[in-house]
Amino acid sequence: MAKFNGEVTFKVTFKDLVVPVGFGMTNAIIFHECATQVGLKSPWTKIDKKYKDDRFKVEIVDKKII
Repeated sequence: MAKFNGEVTFKVTFKDLVVPVGFGMTNAIIFHECATQVGLKSPWTKIDKKYKDDRFKVEIVDKKII
């Protein structure tokens, strides 16, 4: 085992995502959906793969691990 410090930056793009507007939760819903898709990229995720959504594209744009 080893200790690491660092930062990983993900870029999540999506298309045709339908979200209700006017409840004060629009951003929270979008952020949650994006975070779920990032989590699904891990082979150790406990999130069921049935939640993988082809409307999302997840990329690692930068990583600094020391």
